This record gives sequence, C-alpha cells and structure tokens, in this order.
Amino acid sequence: MKVLIFVSWPVKAWCIPDSHAAMLREQFPDVDFVQTNRREEVSGLIGDVDAAFSAFLTPEMVGDARRLRWVQSPASAVEGLLPLPVLAERKIVVTNSRGIQAIPMAEHVMGGLLVLARRFDRTLEAQREKRWIQNDLSEDGPWMLHGRRMTIVGLGTIGVEIARRANAFGMHVTGVRKHLDRETPPFVDRVVGPDHLDESLRGCDILVLSAPGVAATHHMIGAEQLALLNPGAIVVNVARGQIIDDEALRRGLETELLGGAVLDVFDREPLDASSPFWSLPNVVVTPHSSGFRTTHWDDVIALFGDNLRRFQRNEPLRNLVDLAAGY
Repeated sequence: MKVLIFVSWPVKAWCIPDSHAAMLREQFPDVDFVQTNRREEVSGLIGDVDAAFSAFLTPEMVGDARRLRWVQSPASAVEGLLPLPVLAERKIVVTNSRGIQAIPMAEHVMGGLLVLARRFDRTLEAQREKRWIQNDLSEDGPWMLHGRRMTIVGLGTIGVEIARRANAFGMHVTGVRKHLDRETPPFVDRVVGPDHLDESLRGCDILVLSAPGVAATHHMIGAEQLALLNPGAIVVNVARGQIIDDEALRRGLETELLGGAVLDVFDREPLDASSPFWSLPNVVVTPHSSGFRTTHWDDVIALFGDNLRRFQRNEPLRNLVDLAAGY
C-alpha cells in the first residue's frame, strides 16, 4: 500500500513536522509513504498511491492519481482546498479532521469574551504603563457573562464545545444547525434550523459564528441580521470571514450598535494593516489562530492513524465528508 503525504501550507503550524511523519512510518512499517512539500512534485508521486494525506489537491493532481481511493485532510475545512466534484465523480472517499480543533477553539472563544467582559485589554495596557485604574473601571467597568444569551450559528463539533463552556458560565444558549434530527445537547437551551436564523438573533447578547464556509453561509450575517441583536451585543467569528459582511460589521462597531467583537478570521488574510478592525475599541483581533495548540499534530496523526488502519481493514472511516454539501 502506498500513501502520499503532501501537507504544505504558508502557515507553519499547519505543516506536518518531520517528527510526526516519522511517527507514521514507525507505526505503519508495511505502508510505503512518499512525501513532498513542493506542489510541483505531487504529480510525479501521486500516480500509483492508494491514499493521500493532504489538505490541498488540484483537479490535475487527482487526474494523475490513477489508483487513488481515499483522501484524508489534516484540516477540518475542505471547501476550496480539495476538488470535491472531481473526487465525487471518481468515487474517491474524503475524510477530514473534524473535531480535532473543537476544544482549543471553544477555549479561544471564551478567552476572547473574557478579555472584553473583564476589560483585560484596559488593565493590561495600564499594567504596562504602571497605572492603577481602579476608579476608571468603576465608571466603565467589567460586565458578566452569566445570564447573557448566546446564539451559536453552526452547532457542529466546535459549536457544541463552545455551548458546553457557555453553559458552564451560566449563559443561555441557542444553536443554529442544519441537521435538526440530531440530539440536542443538555447544555443547549434551544436548537433551530437556518430558516429560523433571524428568530435566533432577536434578544441575543453574543453571536458566535462557527459554521462551515460554504456557498449557503456566504454573507449570511449582514446589517439586517446585526440589527436584530440586543444593543451592545458582541460578535465572535472563528469560522470564515466570508460568513459575515465586513462593512456591516465595521459600521455596527463604529456606531456602537455592537459592543465589541472577537475576530479570528477575515474576508482577506492576512488582515491588511489599513483595516479599521486593528484599531477599533472593544475588538480582539487574532491571526486565524484559534485552533493552535502544542498537541495539534499529535491529535491529527492519531486520527489519521486510526483511519489508515480502518482503510487497510476495509472498515468504515471516521469523519466522512459529504462531498455534495462540502463538509
């Protein structure tokens, strides 16, 4: 059996370390792993592989892969990175790393909210300047997450972990998801479908976006939807920048319709230095890093290794991607 490892990305954190590629070779001595970090070398290597461990393939690469039967993505998102219609036509199975980043991303969401709620941005700035701002905080001070109403658009693996933590803080959680037949977690107060999005936003204090970045979610949050939130609401986006209208978000923050935002993703990345999001008050900007943690590749390799054993034994694979839906 032959497997291609092609995991190359401009972001260092998403590139497989040599140590973890070596772990695969050690765990699977009967598998012939061929590896490259160079896109131009893929066509010369992919011709006779049975499987590919890669977050990015082109239609041409798939066309060259005469024996390819399975692609495992080390990322959760596959839209725009893999030629899903081509793979579907060839009946090539695709699995992803859904769930791997759910907990760190959920912790990131709560961390960003706590920065805004407890005014850590102000206190850390004062700390660096050695200023005691107790009186300042008494006038425009911290607020509580407890009792707030959160709506999570995208109640998948990431959204569920966010909801779990929000509930622990005493928040009331509404989830929006496509699959209403799935069991509602006990820590979620209400689940509605995308056709009831507007209803879920009325009375919302904190809007969290964790939905997949597919055609159906493009700009699903615009000025009309933001206007439904409670005055001073917080917007958190750890999904895709394209889900929310940047201009509507900016206007909402500048006019104080919104009370703040925690933004990890943007329509264009890296975020341009001229973007107002850098300097708007009550905005936490992070560089698409909500999923970062030191054990990332340990977890990815463990999932891939489990699926590789299943593939060898012709057993059902974990995290199958719906190629028509895109996730």
